[in-house]
Amino acid sequence: MGPAKNDISLLIDEKIASNKNAILRVGSSPRPPMNSLRPKAHLSDVQMQQFRDQGYVILGRVLSDSELEDLRREEGRFRANARVPGSQKSQTLFFSQVCPYSEVVRHVGTTGAQLDAMQQLIGPNVMLWYTQFVTKMPDGMSGKSEFPWHQDNGYVSIEPATNVTVWIALDDVDTRNGCVWIDPKSHLKGLLPHKKKSADSWFLEIKVEGDGVPAVLKAGEAIAFTGLTLHRSKLNQTDSPRRAFFFEYCDPASVAIPMGDYHGNAAQAPRTPVIQRAGTWLARGQLPLPPENKFEV
Repeated sequence: MGPAKNDISLLIDEKIASNKNAILRVGSSPRPPMNSLRPKAHLSDVQMQQFRDQGYVILGRVLSDSELEDLRREEGRFRANARVPGSQKSQTLFFSQVCPYSEVVRHVGTTGAQLDAMQQLIGPNVMLWYTQFVTKMPDGMSGKSEFPWHQDNGYVSIEPATNVTVWIALDDVDTRNGCVWIDPKSHLKGLLPHKKKSADSWFLEIKVEGDGVPAVLKAGEAIAFTGLTLHRSKLNQTDSPRRAFFFEYCDPASVAIPMGDYHGNAAQAPRTPVIQRAGTWLARGQLPLPPENKFEV
């Protein structure tokens, strides 16, 4: 059964999603007001098929208004603690692997509305393995806050590649302030070679023809995409920071391979079980029992 007409998770169908000039929006009917009740993000068969075919799905609202305000406060706390120098005021700020330092992030990441959808997409066992605040500061036209086309697995590859990124808007996002842009069906190409944007940048990039489609979201709404889906964000041309946060989930039996640190050479990069990486949390399900109960200590 497809989504109801008043379902805020109503999707752009495949025909529209393949249109490079389309805009990914949440729903076409009046949007219900944010409230303190936690929403549910359960995917319909149509949404599941779109994720498989297109490499992304709009989850709709995943945060209650209290969770939204809590995450905004946490972003402010991390930003204040970073003491960002003036030379970086117009850049994108990243605060990564923050679970151990934020009870709010841990709570939303391990109990949030997005987890039902993660079990549908990944399986019964779901590991929260990466977290990041991404704050795109007002940029004008300097170009410093633009984040080029990439796959998340181009930085750290997860194998098997069942990992899913849940990108949550903490402010209303659109094409003016740096929303995420998606290249539909790009996940079907597998892991692609990435190159450094420049010698003095850690950003990786892939050349993509066309603009892709922008995911226009209200604060508290999310888009989910695969670790192989090409995505980017453009400049923030407003006067206010564009705040966002993302969780990345995977099967706890997966391994992580730091591709970016080894110039994309998977053969040379170490393979680490995600359960052994710092900052990871089992969000749903359980780990398989080790042979002869030889538990890691």
